[in-house]
Amino acid sequence: MMPTALEYSHNDSPSIEYAFGLQILPTVLEFVNSITLLYRGIQALKEGVEHIATSGHHSHSSTVEFETYAHTPQGHNRDAVLGLLCVALAMFVTAYSAARFANHHSLWEACSQRRQDIGTRLQNVLLNPYNAASLFAGAWMMVMLILAPSKEESAIEPISCILVAAVMAYVSCPTCMHLGRILLHGTIRASGNGARAAVWQIARLPGVVDCSRHHVWSTTHDKHSVALRVMASPATCDGKALQRHIAGILGSSGLSDWTIEIRAI
Repeated sequence: MMPTALEYSHNDSPSIEYAFGLQILPTVLEFVNSITLLYRGIQALKEGVEHIATSGHHSHSSTVEFETYAHTPQGHNRDAVLGLLCVALAMFVTAYSAARFANHHSLWEACSQRRQDIGTRLQNVLLNPYNAASLFAGAWMMVMLILAPSKEESAIEPISCILVAAVMAYVSCPTCMHLGRILLHGTIRASGNGARAAVWQIARLPGVVDCSRHHVWSTTHDKHSVALRVMASPATCDGKALQRHIAGILGSSGLSDWTIEIRAI
């Protein structure tokens, strides 16, 4: 929701203090979110493997993150019902925010590294891997709370921990790698190829002597900036016509932000 908030607050526009506005802020927050999800997946994997490897394991720590609390003296009568209500509420909030506010849509685009157009609200709920994974984990937890024995150990709990860890890694790893590349001012291959193709066309315009110096970087997963220096000969080209040709090439390149310096030699 942060990109939408920046758009409505007009803080994504360039300023003297921030050359690209606050466009990088959603990227940082999305990266932190994905890193946190990956870390929680490692915790879930540790808990599941630990339960399988240690026979008769009972954790007495108050800081355990992935216990189901199904193995309690009270059984399922009270704790399981409360757990089912909490999980159902969390699933409702996830589905509603995904449908109403397009929550995690930008993370979906970062994970797939392409634009994802939402035809209906249901698509962002069921096709978005972040929302779908959350709903799947909630449904699995509800099944586990219902089926897990109350007074004896069951294989359902450690298996579910490992399953949730695998889903978390599948969703968060591509996003972490892509957003980390953006934070390092890198670009994906498609953007780099698009910039090179546009520069190749500009270099072959009449009167252009050289345009080999160009730099491409990303501020967000869907906004790329390019700086290009064009060396032209005024004796062999019309300056205004050259600008029109360059503008046409850049407009069809698919890259959002170009900075062009035309030097006469």
